[in-house]
Amino acid sequence: MLKLFSVFLLTLSPMIFMAQPPAKGPLDKKTFTVTIYKEGKKNPYDQDELKFNTGKFKSVFFADWGFTKASIYQIISVDSTSSPTKIYSWTAETISDIKEKMMWSGIITGEDIEGTSEVVNAKGETKYSFTFTGKLKKKPRKK
Repeated sequence: MLKLFSVFLLTLSPMIFMAQPPAKGPLDKKTFTVTIYKEGKKNPYDQDELKFNTGKFKSVFFADWGFTKASIYQIISVDSTSSPTKIYSWTAETISDIKEKMMWSGIITGEDIEGTSEVVNAKGETKYSFTFTGKLKKKPRKK
């Protein structure tokens, strides 16, 4: 039994000690407070927080719709030529408990964010379309 345990430990130890931490991206540890608008409407639909952390994206508001798992976000492009502030274009796709997809795309310029999102059913039909705009959430000051 001890021999079996030793073999198991020796086999598993490289995986434990050599495991890579999640990749850190330039958007990680950033939270944006946004106003959501249903497509074609002038009045705000609701408020949301969009969170980027350890390479993943999550919407707090749409978690109530069943989009509870954070998904990997991708930075499509980074523009640093047009201004001193970098402009990030990003996308993400979240899947709900009932297999609907919410596809996100946006642009982050400094502390500003804007973009679109769509809820698509299992047949690939768009159920809802939204736009959003917002700002980087300020961290609370220490006392």
